[in-house]
Amino acid sequence: MTRPIRVLQLLVTTDLGGGPKQVYDLVRHLPREEFQVVVAGPHDGIFFERFQDLGVTMLELPRRRLGLRHLFLTLRLIRALGIQVVHTHGKGPGLYGRLAAWWLGVPAVHTFHGIHYGSYPRPGQALYLALERRLARLSHTIINVSASQEAEGLDLRLFQPSQSVVIPNGIDLEELARLLATSSIARESLGLAPDDLVLGCVSRFDPIKRIQTLLEAFRRLALRLPQLALLLVGGGGEERRIRRLVTEMGLGKRVIFTGFLETAARVYPALDLYVATSLKEGLPLSVVEAMGAGVPVVATDVPGHRDVVIPGETGLLVPPENPVALADAIAALLADPERRRMGEAGRRRVLKEFSMQPMIERTAEVYRRARASTTR
Repeated sequence: MTRPIRVLQLLVTTDLGGGPKQVYDLVRHLPREEFQVVVAGPHDGIFFERFQDLGVTMLELPRRRLGLRHLFLTLRLIRALGIQVVHTHGKGPGLYGRLAAWWLGVPAVHTFHGIHYGSYPRPGQALYLALERRLARLSHTIINVSASQEAEGLDLRLFQPSQSVVIPNGIDLEELARLLATSSIARESLGLAPDDLVLGCVSRFDPIKRIQTLLEAFRRLALRLPQLALLLVGGGGEERRIRRLVTEMGLGKRVIFTGFLETAARVYPALDLYVATSLKEGLPLSVVEAMGAGVPVVATDVPGHRDVVIPGETGLLVPPENPVALADAIAALLADPERRRMGEAGRRRVLKEFSMQPMIERTAEVYRRARASTTR
């Protein structure tokens, strides 16, 4: 009987986010008779316990700070557990994980969940790009979560075309439907009236998400739409600043902060529109989930969003960092009596292009090829 392929998943965080969620889904759905998955990451979020609840080996790494200790711990894990494929997510794990795998002759797979380096000073940008190009030489496969992200990475020469595989993030629509049918969050419990026009955003409060742009567009619309409300689900480093902006703009009674929700998808039935204002994305799970729940989307025309939203069919795309264009698009969609048609089209698109099983099958094939490369 063939022994399962032992895969080490290295995470930069176990907090709510696309990377941990994708790994969680992989752990749940990869065939256990073929793959034995070990997960390692900091104990800084709810996914740490979720992985433990699945019965997989969950190992704690030091939080945030990157140093030689991470490298030595990863080397020890690979040796002790007989790891045959290392799969890294995020910049830190992408560095020490791929170095450790190369040192021990184990194939490494790296997933880009967005290519984020624009906030670095110019020397830092050059250093990041040079380092990623070097690390690509130590990688068996680079997984890109969207075609536009792959195009950006190839343009930056971060990897070779022969290394790259596009595997979009997938969601389980049947599971989403069960969740919405049994435990969706009622508007009344959020302080919303049945006839309110509700915009929503599920996001980590991070500068790249450009939540300020959403607030500026909302302020413009609130002047002429007294029933308009905004639901912000999430939290993070920018939360204090975002809350202060809401107060300064005089929007305190019309913007509702829920904090992090363990199953944020429960809010989608309360929304009229989902709005995403990021400057860049890999492939945004929250947008995919909103579309899967039948909610029309207004999003910025950036990599990741343009891979998901079809303008005029499942929602609208607007230029990034343009609150006027964003406000106009939201107003146009709210005034469209056929906007639910876009929501239905979005759900069909998710079923066709972003379902769970293709993500699982294509990732499994990456692991098989990586393992086979060391047994020839």
